[in-house]
Amino acid sequence: MNKITLLNQNLIRSIGGDVVQKGNSMKTRINGMTSSVPAVLVACMLSMGPMITQAQDKNPWTVEDSFRTRSIGDLQASPSGDQLLFVVSEKKLEENESYSTIWIWSEHDAKSVPLTNIEGSASSPRWSPAGDKIAYFARDDRGLGLWTMSPNGSAKRKLTDLERSNAYLEWGGPGNGLSWSPDGEQLAFSAAGPKYYANDINPPHLPTGNDVMIIDRLLHKAVYFYSDLRRTHIWIISANGGDARQISSGDYDYHSFSWSPDGEYIACVSNQTGSDDFNANNDILLLALNGDETIQLTHTASPEYQVVWSPDGSKLAYQGRVRSHRSKESDAELKNIYIMDAKGGEPVNLTDSLDRWPNDFQWGLGAEKVYFTVQNEGRVELYSAAINEGSLSPIVTETGQVGDFAVAQDTKIFYVYEDFTNPDEIYRIDSDGSDREKLTTLNEAFTEEVEIIDVEHFSYNSFDGLRIDGWIMKPSDFQEGKKYPLILNVHGGPHGQYGYRVSARFQELAANGYTILFTNPRGSSGRGQAFSDGVVGDIGGGDYQDVMTGLDYAIGRYDFIDSENMGVTGVSYGGYLTNWITTHTNRFRAAVAISSISNLIGQWSEGSNSLWFESDMEVMPFENYERAWNVSPLKYIYGASTPTLFVNGRWDFITSLHQADAMFVALKKLGVDTKIALYPHEGHGVSEQPKHTADYHERTIAWFDKYLK
Repeated sequence: MNKITLLNQNLIRSIGGDVVQKGNSMKTRINGMTSSVPAVLVACMLSMGPMITQAQDKNPWTVEDSFRTRSIGDLQASPSGDQLLFVVSEKKLEENESYSTIWIWSEHDAKSVPLTNIEGSASSPRWSPAGDKIAYFARDDRGLGLWTMSPNGSAKRKLTDLERSNAYLEWGGPGNGLSWSPDGEQLAFSAAGPKYYANDINPPHLPTGNDVMIIDRLLHKAVYFYSDLRRTHIWIISANGGDARQISSGDYDYHSFSWSPDGEYIACVSNQTGSDDFNANNDILLLALNGDETIQLTHTASPEYQVVWSPDGSKLAYQGRVRSHRSKESDAELKNIYIMDAKGGEPVNLTDSLDRWPNDFQWGLGAEKVYFTVQNEGRVELYSAAINEGSLSPIVTETGQVGDFAVAQDTKIFYVYEDFTNPDEIYRIDSDGSDREKLTTLNEAFTEEVEIIDVEHFSYNSFDGLRIDGWIMKPSDFQEGKKYPLILNVHGGPHGQYGYRVSARFQELAANGYTILFTNPRGSSGRGQAFSDGVVGDIGGGDYQDVMTGLDYAIGRYDFIDSENMGVTGVSYGGYLTNWITTHTNRFRAAVAISSISNLIGQWSEGSNSLWFESDMEVMPFENYERAWNVSPLKYIYGASTPTLFVNGRWDFITSLHQADAMFVALKKLGVDTKIALYPHEGHGVSEQPKHTADYHERTIAWFDKYLK
């Protein structure tokens, strides 16, 4: 290599480019673009001013862009393995509506096409055993119904109308709600049962027009609005239509069911304690199709979830916990995957040695393996577990997140994948982790048009030496030597995790000139059982110090952070920590608390489920009011000075409006600038109507702009 060529390569590489050998010629690649312009000339051009890069060709992310990406889920491989059903969910800002449509991908033409349209959202597609029909749920002018259609989308037929209860079940996941019988002659589905009137307190013969609601159950609130108090049952209907019949019975909820391969029983999950307002103790049951026999397989003091029969009918797989007194929502205990004999017996924990939080799971085509996703330090990975060997094998462990997946006949696995800069797409991979290929481009046009800013990972030791993961996102107009205001983001849960996925809220803020910082403090779900337990009995303690230690670490590491202009925001438990932060430090010049908590004594009874406080604090407030008050941000409101915008849905029964209102009134009395953005017909997180979501996103940006710019 001569000196001139070496000089050219060094010049290009010094500005972040590369030199590509193409036969006997050298080409220059900068910002992903290849050119035959000599390196010296390129360097001279750069010295005269900045080049137009690919990122600069793209449009900055706007609030409107947050409603243009499509989410993909509910993957269902055909019996032959050469076709894939999936559901595409999207929100239309102009129409102020959310839609879900059923699509199909076929091997023969490698194309994806929709089978349903946005008029009447469709969901839960399920192949018939022969692969000649698809069952699904969809809405029409009469409401929700169970439908069938052919694999090309023709011959759509409604089998029956059905209703869903809004009663609070649990965030453990409802599991499967639609299934074909093994012979393809019948369908099982979950739907609301007849209205139940406890002790005839609210009998059906009340005079017309009487709108008094008589309550005798603790769980009289749903996640959104008041509960209709109806139970969810399992129903059977002929695949040709006709009358549906209920095979579950009693004042219980039944969900997450799986049809036995011999067609004789349906396995399901139900809380049969008679005290499901007071505990989350689901058990696994077998229901005979004639409705005359119910066999309870588990009798544990802990909950079981999402049961699935093995293909050979010999075993059942399910998720479960071993501790008693569990919460029905955010819970510190990992939900491991268990295998037990279909007739009952001692279960085997497949995932205990992994010490990570398993998500969805399904059997392989035989009864030898179970496939599952797992949260791991911000990633969501795909694994398999060999039943007989007890070994775990990673399949997808890239720096991103695996969503829904489906195992195909040819031992290939379809799965949804995204990372910080690439929204959902479907991929296919061999079950040994080889031969990965991308199958869809549903979000490709968006990523080619809109700038999606990448994120840098870092880790740090907290106050007690515990290692914590954090991430930093630079603003879209980033220039070396310049300082930028910072927004600290706190995730909800607390047993959740930030990770490698596109965040519309983060992209919006970064596009408006903000540095974004987020961390996974103790209590997060991606680092094992001990890490998750780190917040139990200590909410607002170690996790708060983890977040603030991470902030100090980032300020020391990244010289572009303007530490004099910082804001903080979070949703749900992240809203709680936002309120905790602003009542414990005045370092932040602005805050936005979304669906937040301020008074744990009140939240215990105001929320739709009181068990979260009892499991994470290991006490009921009236047993120790001082302890509950000590972890309430409202106790420390005197001296708070951070201007705060509160965002709440009017019918949020996870974190009620009263929680934001208490902080709002106190800050007003203290003379601190504060506002509440209150959204009617909205629940937790303000996500029902796209226009409401867009409005609070815009108000968030405007609030930070007011105080940080």
